[in-house]
Amino acid sequence: SVAAELRKVHGLPVAGGAGPDGLTRVGEALVLRPWYGDQEAVLIRPAGLDGADDPVFGLLEGIVASWRSTGVRALRAILGDRLAHALAAGTDPDAPAGHAQDPAVSVPALVTEVAEAHGLTEDAAALYLQLLALPDPTDRDRTRWTGWKPARAKRARTELAASGLVVEAKRARAGRTLFLPGGWLDLKAPALPVEVWKQGLYPVDDHRRAVPPMPVPELFTRAWERVRSGDAPAYEELTTRATRKGRRR
Repeated sequence: SVAAELRKVHGLPVAGGAGPDGLTRVGEALVLRPWYGDQEAVLIRPAGLDGADDPVFGLLEGIVASWRSTGVRALRAILGDRLAHALAAGTDPDAPAGHAQDPAVSVPALVTEVAEAHGLTEDAAALYLQLLALPDPTDRDRTRWTGWKPARAKRARTELAASGLVVEAKRARAGRTLFLPGGWLDLKAPALPVEVWKQGLYPVDDHRRAVPPMPVPELFTRAWERVRSGDAPAYEELTTRATRKGRRR
């Protein structure tokens, strides 16, 4: 259990150590309280945390399964500036009108950079950025965000499919036919299935919709920075060994 791991990390006995109030203090920010049977629940004291970068968050995220750490991530967002940053997105009255999920609206300079880097038209580059960064780039949603007519959307898909940057396939519940190369997470509803590569951008959990903890323009930028740094989506190379007769296994 999480409580047992915390006791081990902090050098506490496997049981006991509670004060007169029945609670066991684990450092300044964590408290264990009796729960069910011999199990203990873990409580967090925000007053004992030194902001969003407190080491306690790293400790808990290393122990708690991703799908159970939603509360920890929420508290971290509240204590930091990411929540205010995300809420302020799209409130600039001078910003161009349109959906932030359309890179041509929210990050036009980045679309141009991607187009030049890969020899694409700007429509195909915008589509690539959507597939690269967004957790839900279904054909229907992309049409709503961009306002493209079917012929324009088809041209962009055809061009990008021929570029080698993506793969074309049919996958259950994906709502699209273009995908980043690499692993695939066949998540359960209400989550949408998504590429493994995107786990490096935001939390991806089963049975829960992925919600990136940053404004969409920043998400596009971070995804492209990963590609530029050499961490582009790709299939892992399979290493095999030869048998004595020279056959590969």
